[in-house]
Amino acid sequence: MSSTYQVGVSTVDITPPVGIYLAGFAARQERSTEVYHPLKATAVAIDDGQTPLLIVGAEILGFYEQTEEVRSRINAATGIDPAHIILNGSHTHCGPCIREMDRERHGELDDDYLEDLFENVARCAKTAWEDRSPAHLRFGTGRCDIARSRRKPDGKGGVEWVPSLDAPHDHDVPVIAVESPEGELRCVIFSYACHPTSRSGTLIGGDYVCFAYDHIEAVYPDVATCFLQGCAGDQKTKPVDPTSGTFVQREVDEIRDLGVELGESVTRVLASQDLRHISGPISIAQTVLNIETEPIDMDLVTSSLDAGSEYVRAWARHLFDSVENNNPVATRFPFEIQTVRFGDALAIVGLAAEMNVEHGLRLKRELAPYFENLLVVAYTNDIVGYIPVRRQIPEGGYEVWSNQQHWKRTGPFVEDTEDRIHNAVHDMLNVLK
Repeated sequence: MSSTYQVGVSTVDITPPVGIYLAGFAARQERSTEVYHPLKATAVAIDDGQTPLLIVGAEILGFYEQTEEVRSRINAATGIDPAHIILNGSHTHCGPCIREMDRERHGELDDDYLEDLFENVARCAKTAWEDRSPAHLRFGTGRCDIARSRRKPDGKGGVEWVPSLDAPHDHDVPVIAVESPEGELRCVIFSYACHPTSRSGTLIGGDYVCFAYDHIEAVYPDVATCFLQGCAGDQKTKPVDPTSGTFVQREVDEIRDLGVELGESVTRVLASQDLRHISGPISIAQTVLNIETEPIDMDLVTSSLDAGSEYVRAWARHLFDSVENNNPVATRFPFEIQTVRFGDALAIVGLAAEMNVEHGLRLKRELAPYFENLLVVAYTNDIVGYIPVRRQIPEGGYEVWSNQQHWKRTGPFVEDTEDRIHNAVHDMLNVLK
């Protein structure tokens, strides 16, 4: 079976202007003050002669509800079906505000910047599509331990927000090498499951991801790099002091150290003899599930109107007023899943949420009998917030409940959400459960 594809790659600078509000930390109200590292987006177009695929990895929080607009512009520029376009955000918390919910937090979005962002990404995709030439794909997996769970069991059935090695992690570093037929490296697609939240502050930058890019590109000049964020919902970068019991802000040089660690793991894979050839026809599937939240607990809403943090009071006021005024309250939310098969050689799964790490671990475990290689990415397309696994729901915590209050939702996602998502992935890839 032929293993030659038509592949094109392009990158574009998407650094916002200094002064823009930064996304990711609800409590941060200050405008940005300088750039510690430029941000970029990379588009990779892959075509087997029958089915086109377009992947975008961008150093932003995520595409969220801007997904449809960006896909529409890419479709207009390339003709690629929007269902064949994967938009992944690295989830840096020192990048531009992009979500409508950030208008409430900051009073405005920089609409001029967003227009430039959308157009730049569409042009980048068009260049990648038009730049296609014969290429081979190879896949390998490295290892990197910069992630720590932020859900440490407290011994009482709950969790503490502290660094923990007692909870699950995914330290795999999946790597896809795009090479010319002569074996020349053209592009590297890589992934890891860890929040890029090494620092807050007012400096614009891509966290460990941008420094991983720098390291790989220093070793392989003129090679394009594209990062896709994994199932990092409950994973955070490790403290500088490995014995520390708290997460603290890293300085920029300390973030660079993390990026170099990840970059080194990628270059070790590329230098090894263990990369496996990818072959087979491309097939793409897209499904939108309606996932559900628990119903309103009006006793909790009422008791929270004048208690707790401001975001909790705002959540309570929103739901209380909605019920009082007979306004409908959403309990069902569209959740997109994309799957890509390269025959049985590689399966890619894209999930539209901040998926906690056990989702990725479970999918890789259950799909391993059917595919030689697997890449599971979250933070893809219109992100619906955090989705914990079933076993975490009784523990509570930020990913289960507090973040839902930031979104002004009625409750946690219901217990069968995990199984519904995983069953759908199996169906889409046409493999037995």
